Amino acid sequence: MSPWLVYVLLAAAGFIAGVVNTIAGGGSFLTLPALQFIGGLEVGIANGTNRLALLLSTGSATTTFVRHGKLDAKLLARVAAPILITTPLGVLLAVSLPKDAFETAFGILFLGMAVLLIRKPKLLLDPNRKPIDSRLAETALFAALGLYVGFIQAGLGILVLIAMGLFHARELVDANAVKNAVGFLVTIVGLSLFIYHGKVCWLPGLVMACGNFVGGIVGARLALKEGKRLIFVVMITVMIAYGLKLVWPAVRGLLPA
Repeated sequence: MSPWLVYVLLAAAGFIAGVVNTIAGGGSFLTLPALQFIGGLEVGIANGTNRLALLLSTGSATTTFVRHGKLDAKLLARVAAPILITTPLGVLLAVSLPKDAFETAFGILFLGMAVLLIRKPKLLLDPNRKPIDSRLAETALFAALGLYVGFIQAGLGILVLIAMGLFHARELVDANAVKNAVGFLVTIVGLSLFIYHGKVCWLPGLVMACGNFVGGIVGARLALKEGKRLIFVVMITVMIAYGLKLVWPAVRGLLPA
């Protein structure tokens, strides 16, 4: 394949992923395979390089939400703090353990949560819902998400939206603004550590990041214009697709040869 075609495809994958990541999350479901099978990177390098692209999409999306007055700084600090504390440990696991250690469990989690939200959409869509009042449980859950995002960032946005829905009653668009800001902050931490461990390939990462940057702006504008229904539909779709992708290797291993 021509190098120019490789870069065009990586930029296109970055753009689509930037839109999806900004509206709901799970864009890495596209960018990680693109970096591996189009960019030719091994899985550990692809995992680190993907953070470079995510940095620009979450940054451009966050800037767009801030300009429209949608970012709750107090909620951002409360959500981001425990995630940022445990992210470095997740990165340490990512550079020393096979990623299959978490994938099947998180695939089942994604599929289960998708079914739950389809049956009870008010868990996310109703701003008058009664949130769980437990600071300890909230901190523990977000700390667990920090471990996950350090290990493999794919799907973090969806998990953060669900977690915020459990503990904070917010309009989904407002929660989405906080989610993108959290993604930007944790990507800075994760990317820095992957760079330190030599797990970033710069040229394909920067090419994909250009697509992510534009996708982040487009996704934020779509979310602001179309509102919570668009976010919800995209989120459920990505959860099912990504959940199936994660559990399929385990299911295939159980099938007769």
